[in-house]
Amino acid sequence: MKLVLIGARKDGQAQLVLDLLSINGSHEVVAFLDETPLLWNTMVHNIPVLGPPAAIDKAVAIGATAGLVSIGSGAARERLGAPIVAAGLELVTLVHPRAYVAPSATLGRGVFVGPMAVVGTGAVIEDSVLVGPTAFVSHHVRIGACSSVSGHASVGGRSRVGCRAFLGLGAIILPGITVGDDAVVGAGSVVTHDVSPGATVAGVPARVLKR
Repeated sequence: MKLVLIGARKDGQAQLVLDLLSINGSHEVVAFLDETPLLWNTMVHNIPVLGPPAAIDKAVAIGATAGLVSIGSGAARERLGAPIVAAGLELVTLVHPRAYVAPSATLGRGVFVGPMAVVGTGAVIEDSVLVGPTAFVSHHVRIGACSSVSGHASVGGRSRVGCRAFLGLGAIILPGITVGDDAVVGAGSVVTHDVSPGATVAGVPARVLKR
């Protein structure tokens, strides 16, 4: 399957996607699209950057049949996934061969699951979620669309994480906790109580820094 990636930053999520594809060989990346004008009509990792996301028809013209937003920001993944769907392309989900996804877990469209990550029994990962390397999503957890679970973060069983939430490196969400839409959990934090939508929390135990 020929794939177009939205997001061409050399030191970002795009490199993680390319590394995964170099291992499993499931897709051929034929083009990048990016919002940075300086990248247009250049080559990144020997792949052409055809223009902004609105130029997705150019990718279709050279054979792209699927796409993925290769950007770390959940809000950007939400916004930039729309051109892929509008162009009639499949929004692909990629799982690293060294990750574990339980047979009873459900993955939405446009999900990325990194190396050594675990998605447990009965977990639901909604569209365009990023599950970073070594992240642990326990049993019957639900992760809302366009959220990010950073590397080494752990989400305890039966927890709920809203849409566009960000869990920093090594953050721990204790079982049964709800993290609201657009919330941010700082790196290394231990969350022992529910987090309100839009709040920023950090620390051990996590305390509210911004509501």
